[in-house]
Amino acid sequence: MREFKKHRSRRAELLNFGLRLAGATLLLVFTIGMVRAAWDMYGRLATATAGQQDAEARLASLEAQKKAISASVDQLSSERGQEALLREHYGVVKPGEGVIQIVTQASTTDSADTSSKGWLKGLFRTLFSW
Repeated sequence: MREFKKHRSRRAELLNFGLRLAGATLLLVFTIGMVRAAWDMYGRLATATAGQQDAEARLASLEAQKKAISASVDQLSSERGQEALLREHYGVVKPGEGVIQIVTQASTTDSADTSSKGWLKGLFRTLFSW
């Protein structure tokens, strides 16, 4: 039987093997580079996402602070608001005004004492309190 296969020289076979090895090595290096780039991109994405969440929280805080400041400015733009602020911070009163202190009297019966001493003593005091 006749063989139709070409016989290659040893040098040609080594050259073919070397080219295949170089191609596989280049492909492996390229794959490792792409995996590393994807890994770095994922790390940067995680960092950017955390930064975005921090920025959004700070923005919400600053917007709330802006609302409070604008409300304070609106209050201080009127004469009544200025008077209220002066009265609150410095205790200033108009001539003829005075301070009123409301004092409440303590109740004569202590309901907390009867509940803590037991129901039988409470019943006894209710029935025989003369």
